[in-house]
Amino acid sequence: MKAKIDLKPLVISAPFGNYIQPDFATATMGTFTAARRGGVFNRLWRMGLTMRYYWKPRAWVNKIGLRNPGIDWVVDRVKRGKLDVSDKIISVHGFVAEDWWKLFDRVASLKPLAMELNISCPNVGHISWPADLFSRAVDTGVTVILKLPPVNFRLAFDAGYASGIGIFHCCNTLPVPCGGMSGRPLKPIAIQCIGDLVGGAGGKKDITIIGGGGILTGDDVKDYRDAGADYFAVGAKLMSYQTLGKGKGLLDILEKSRVYCSDRLNAN
Repeated sequence: MKAKIDLKPLVISAPFGNYIQPDFATATMGTFTAARRGGVFNRLWRMGLTMRYYWKPRAWVNKIGLRNPGIDWVVDRVKRGKLDVSDKIISVHGFVAEDWWKLFDRVASLKPLAMELNISCPNVGHISWPADLFSRAVDTGVTVILKLPPVNFRLAFDAGYASGIGIFHCCNTLPVPCGGMSGRPLKPIAIQCIGDLVGGAGGKKDITIIGGGGILTGDDVKDYRDAGADYFAVGAKLMSYQTLGKGKGLLDILEKSRVYCSDRLNAN
């Protein structure tokens, strides 16, 4: 039996879920850290300084580095009735153990749809985590999603799975010298990651997979479904969202996500 979560077939990846929250998708807000890491102007400055699009590989590269207003900003917005997170995923990242414990405490108080552990962002230096991170995340009672890196993902997966995590997001941006790469080049890597986790004799049949990376068309959704994904995440595609009206450019992706998500989940 697969791990259960009440997601829409289409998931908006962080940080896009902070700004784009269509009713036909589940938004992922964040990634939030324990302390504030720059305001709006700082984030815009970092975007302008580091974000680049490469036409030939159809890839975005950035080194924004998890600029965000901090988890207490979310708590305040929810308390004042300015934000409802009951139908949203909150993505978090801690730099040290104390950061993670604060994040877990705050997120548990918010009761979101799920909490995504972003332990794999390539823009924050060396990635490591406390030995009991995953078990303590599960102990919060909040549904936990583990966002895996595109390389060396087995270490995080095995530790998360052993701690009781059953939902995995495959996968984060690809580390490159100038930051993290998203878009088309990520797709074959993410699909290989999914196939490794769910396929063959050693594959886990009781996990739920959110597949994403380079989903630009409905055909990409089919490829992820065939690899073993249950839900489908979009990110780089949304860079053009504002110029395409209310999801017009996502309609094919949305329709395929609904069909394939329904087929996959009804079979389990």
